[in-house]
Amino acid sequence: MLRVYADNAPTIGESVSVAWGNGAWWYQSSTGIWLARCTRPRLAADKVTVLLTPWVALATTRYRDE
Repeated sequence: MLRVYADNAPTIGESVSVAWGNGAWWYQSSTGIWLARCTRPRLAADKVTVLLTPWVALATTRYRDE
């Protein structure tokens, strides 16, 4: 298992593991989402970025008391 963290919010991350499925090895998120085949690590990284984007956006947005 690999723990991947966001650069600008190092307390936010995702656990990525490798699992066998559909005749190939795949990167899989902690939520069970198949990210990409292991032959495509950049695609898996891009998908982790998409998964973390809303969390990082909230973490880096200044709180406003309205």
